Order: sequence, then C-alpha cells, then structure tokens
Amino acid sequence: MPSSTTKTLIIGADGFLGTNMVRYFARTGWPVATIGRTAGDLSEWANVVAAFRTLPPVDRIFHLVTRQRTGSVQYAIQGELLAINSRIHLNILEAWRQFQPQAKLISTGSSCAYPEQATPLSESAFQSGPVHPSVKGYAQAKTLLATGAATYADQYGLKQLHCILATLYGPHDHKAADRSHFMGGLIDRAVREQRSGATAFSVWGSLDTVRDLLYVDDQIEALLAADRHFTNTLLNCTSNAPVTIGAAAHAVLRALAWDVPIHTPPESFQGAGYKSLDSSRFLAAADWKPKVQLEEGVRRIVALEYQ
Repeated sequence: MPSSTTKTLIIGADGFLGTNMVRYFARTGWPVATIGRTAGDLSEWANVVAAFRTLPPVDRIFHLVTRQRTGSVQYAIQGELLAINSRIHLNILEAWRQFQPQAKLISTGSSCAYPEQATPLSESAFQSGPVHPSVKGYAQAKTLLATGAATYADQYGLKQLHCILATLYGPHDHKAADRSHFMGGLIDRAVREQRSGATAFSVWGSLDTVRDLLYVDDQIEALLAADRHFTNTLLNCTSNAPVTIGAAAHAVLRALAWDVPIHTPPESFQGAGYKSLDSSRFLAAADWKPKVQLEEGVRRIVALEYQ
C-alpha cells in the first residue's frame, strides 16, 4: 500500500487512467514520479532509456501506456496497434529490468484479450480461445505484456502483477469518437444531444451488450488493493457486477433528468456481445468494493466537465 515513504512511478501519467491516478496520489500526499508524453514515443528504445536513466529508485511502477482506438476504426489498424504497443511493452519490460529491478511492476490489461464467452471469464480462460475480430492486434499486444511481465519476473527474480481492468469511465477521458471508452462516449453524446434539443438519445450497438463498468477512482483503489494482496500473477480486478449498455444508457438519462426514448442506429459499431470478468479471486482476498454507483458517477462527470 502506498504511504508517505512509498515511492511510485506512473508511466502514462497523462493518459486517462494515468491522469486520474496522478491526481489521486496528489490528494493523498503520496510521492510519485511520472513519465508522460513529454518523454516522447515510448515505442522508441532511446526515449525509454532517457526517461528511466534519470529516475531515482522506486518501490512500484504502474505501467499504463497503450496506443488505443475504439469502434470500427480498429479493423483498419490492427497491425499498427500490434506493432506499436508490442514495442512499447517490450521497452518498458527491459527498462524495468535494467533500471528499476527492485520495483514491483503493476501492468494493466483489458478484457478484450480474453476470448468471447457468454459467461463471466475467470483467469483460467486467458489465452484459451480467439478474441473478437475488432481487437486482434490490440489484444495480442496486451497478451504479450502479460506474458512478458511473467517471464521477466521468472527469469530475473522480479516482482510483477498484471491486472485485467473493467471498462472505465470518469473525468479526463477522451471525447473523440475513435478514442473514448464506451461510457465516456455515451455520456458525451447524451450531453451534446440533450443540449441540441434532440428528441431521442443515440446509443451505439445493442442495448443487451454486457460489460463491466467502474468509475476510475474505484478502479485505482482496486489496483492498490490488488497490489497489497497479490504478486507474480494475472488477476481480474473488477467488481463482479456486469451491466448492459441499456442499463448504462438509462442511468445516463436519469442523471441528466432527460426523459426521451433511446435510439440505436443500425449502422453503429457492435463489439463482443458479452464480456464480463469473474473477479472472485480478487474480491475474496482484497478489502475493496466500489464506492461510486453508475448514476452518481455520471453526475460527477457532468458537474466536472460540462457545467
């Protein structure tokens, strides 16, 4: 658990999760070093060496960097996402070994790296089948990261933890249609449509699609709880509370006090129909549960970013 004497490095400090984690650590007064976009393209080894070489020793590293796109655009750039993310992850693993071997590396994964399955996925399902076609390249790079962290730890006597996260939402998320997480995009679209006087709320995909959702601060606290209890393993790190996109859309409407029907454009992107993680192992060991319910989370984002 971080404290006034625990030194933490956050890589990807100005991404969505990284920005919120830096702010979370600042509120608690915990010391933190950061690597962000000013370090340059981390798929280039020279930039990674320059960023790591001047850092003092730290106790833990959160590796949050990823090149990500969402929606149908992913189909056209799977090779790019595989190549760039693989180079980033391999560079971070090697820099960890060379420059910060005393630190525990906490890397983050995505449920897209699991195969499609109509029931919650336990860790034993990792690499057990094909992933959704829209994320083949991105998912393969996440698999490489999980395997790389484990093999580096095994060979070099290091400590690591690879956490598979929920779909996140919260302040400072991307707004562009090809970069936003689904809940962030849903909230942004709802606010814009409500203010434009729209008579229906446009929700992409099927309302029956199932996902895990966590407010970003809850996910950060889940990561910290996982760090306290687990080392050298792959771990699902969610709340075992999947929701449908329809339920999420209705929570947005209630939070905005906007009484209109939901419209699902037939041409909109549809990912895997059901993707939820079984986080029983994490929940049984960790003293954690989410604090922010969905409707409250939407209200927080609207108050922070749309007033």
